Amino acid sequence: MPDESFLYGLDEKPPIAKNLIYGLQWIMITIPNVVVFSTLCGAALKLDPPGIISFSQRLLIATGLMNVFQSLKGHRYPVVEGGSSALLLSFIVLAPYGLSAIEGGMICGGLLLIAVAKFKWFKWLSPFFTPNVVGIILMLVALTLLPFVYPMLIGIDKVHPYGDLGICGISLLIIFFVSLFSHWGGGFFQTVSMLAGIVLGLIIFLIQGGISWTVVFESSWFALPSPFLGTWPTFSLASVLAILFTYLAVMVNTVGSIQGMSELVGKEDLENRIHRGIGMTGAGGLVAASLGVVGLVSHSISPGVVLVSRVASRYVLTMSGGIMIACAFVPKIWALLTVIPSSVIAAVLFVALASQLMAGVSVMMSGKGKIERREYFCVGLPLLVGTVVSILPKPFFQFFPNAIASLVSNGLVMGIIFSLFSEHLLFRPRKTG
Repeated sequence: MPDESFLYGLDEKPPIAKNLIYGLQWIMITIPNVVVFSTLCGAALKLDPPGIISFSQRLLIATGLMNVFQSLKGHRYPVVEGGSSALLLSFIVLAPYGLSAIEGGMICGGLLLIAVAKFKWFKWLSPFFTPNVVGIILMLVALTLLPFVYPMLIGIDKVHPYGDLGICGISLLIIFFVSLFSHWGGGFFQTVSMLAGIVLGLIIFLIQGGISWTVVFESSWFALPSPFLGTWPTFSLASVLAILFTYLAVMVNTVGSIQGMSELVGKEDLENRIHRGIGMTGAGGLVAASLGVVGLVSHSISPGVVLVSRVASRYVLTMSGGIMIACAFVPKIWALLTVIPSSVIAAVLFVALASQLMAGVSVMMSGKGKIERREYFCVGLPLLVGTVVSILPKPFFQFFPNAIASLVSNGLVMGIIFSLFSEHLLFRPRKTG
């Protein structure tokens, strides 16, 4: 049932001053996502600091646009948009093939979701995404990102090819700090625990003198992102297939976030909201591809933020999106964020991945008293297949034809394929009677 204790309901517009304050609160929650995703994608693309600043600006523009469009024309719920962890994984895996290949795949993935929304195909696709499959997807995103996160977590670089014990210690401190802050903080403080972890890490490295401010001093206060757009897209079969499968996972994530918010603010016209939300997520893929950044998704943290703030107005997300777009043209802000050490970003992300891992377990176990024997195989095998694929040495995939090498090297995609195959064919439930 919708909560009647909100200060502002779904379609109510708060006064401009309050709307500004509420919008800034959502931005505080969004900033860590932008920083984390820009750092990881920048590392995958081997961008220099100015390149990462430009990437951050473009990602913030895409994020702001999608918050505006979703709140006004898409699902029209107070659900924040941000970078998708599933698409981040595919972005990193496909980075060696070039940004143009990633953009081509995202265009196709975005068009797929637009088609699903236009022709209302979700009702035909949803039976394939059982709680087991959705749980596997959530867990695999966490597990298959670990090979890209742990080198930053322990400080592996050219000077320290086997890591740095001091960096590892700081990472562990931040992990425990964010976890404890989120658990014991309560209320709004839970929603900014990631930001608090980033601030703590920045302070520690400042005390150690391990941060250079050169890029901040050299950045201007106002400038367009340079480059403003991505490259000209190319369409390779492997990258297109990999991102198409990833966008199916993104679609499921979007639907889950919309349904979660509907429990709070009402389910009126829910089916159309779901299809509009899916379609707008697809449009977000086209925007992200044109800007050369990672694709976006509706974040499931949104109901918690609404409950804490007691503000359910969708126009707050419209305001926050507008502020994000304006901030994207202030490079000095993003230069300040790029000085944050990658180990700090990795430590904060590690806590988020732990939460996502258990969210997958929770989805899989929903409505069940215990794990069934068939799930030892239809869940366990896809999880291990996807995880093993993500840790195999890259030269191994040279044995595959170039057309499919990037597809089979994506642990998330292979895990999704194997989970669908296992759940609906190999280990489908036995008929009784």
